[in-house]
Amino acid sequence: MIPSEVKGVMVGVITSAIVLAAAFTGGTVYRSQYITSKQPASKPLSPENLAAKGRGFFFQSCAHCHGQDADGGEDAPSLLKLQISGAHIALVVQSGIKDEMPSFAKKYNEQDVSAIIAYLKTLH
Repeated sequence: MIPSEVKGVMVGVITSAIVLAAAFTGGTVYRSQYITSKQPASKPLSPENLAAKGRGFFFQSCAHCHGQDADGGEDAPSLLKLQISGAHIALVVQSGIKDEMPSFAKKYNEQDVSAIIAYLKTLH
């Protein structure tokens, strides 16, 4: 049989370990929230910088089908002088076209799609 003093010490050690683990976990969560809240908000890009960013995305994902100059390729139409709205372009980029163009919704967020649209609008 274990003396009551040893049982008391064991309970104290286990309780201390639990409290210590909770303190470290809480501190980590607090620190991550604090850092996130203190980061400066990203400034909106100028139209020129937005289009430049979109140009990079275009070359990563679109140029191999639509051509380096967006003038079309064997499998994809020209994107020069588009006559559709930015909202329609965003829908096509995010949803794709069945059996013709993949969806890029998982690859590009809303701001990235806006950058692609800004670049395509410079091609007029």
